[in-house]
Amino acid sequence: MSLLQVIPPNPDNEALLGEIPGLRQTAIPVVAFDGPEGHLGPEAAGAVLLLHMTMTGDDARAQAFWRQVAATCKAASQTPGFIRLISFFDGMANWALGFWKRAADAEGFAKSPVHRAAMAEMYETNFEYMHFAGIFEAVNRRSRHGYCSSCGTEVEMPASACPSCGEELADVFVIQSAALRPVSGDEGP
Repeated sequence: MSLLQVIPPNPDNEALLGEIPGLRQTAIPVVAFDGPEGHLGPEAAGAVLLLHMTMTGDDARAQAFWRQVAATCKAASQTPGFIRLISFFDGMANWALGFWKRAADAEGFAKSPVHRAAMAEMYETNFEYMHFAGIFEAVNRRSRHGYCSSCGTEVEMPASACPSCGEELADVFVIQSAALRPVSGDEGP
């Protein structure tokens, strides 16, 4: 089975990226988490939630935002139909992409008590400077493909083995989801 890993661009390729007009690199980490459907890849997403927010320099307001994010994201991570969310900064703009099996799943979460409470607090305390949210439905979902590291066969994912040579295939979404979920009996008290 292939060993999946992250390999950053080497200095030559970093220089090529630096030639892109307006290129920004923000030194703030990416935050991501899976939901009950976290073992699924992007081909399973029937809807994408796009969020944007911008902060001011007010630390108290920013920390109120982050507290609410933690509570809301924890609830989303346990909501049926939720696949995953990835949040990242582009300069001063904070973005999040949430992947849902269906738009109805995302809309259902938006109407949940925890999300409605978060929105009420946002409007009451004004902890964001700017805010945008939109749910977009998939127009043309395509298959996800992998390539066997032994024989090079193109394989439609998800799949556990190459249909040509039998080599075990690694699926990043299954691996990450399994690593983050408790093993049966380890759920705690």
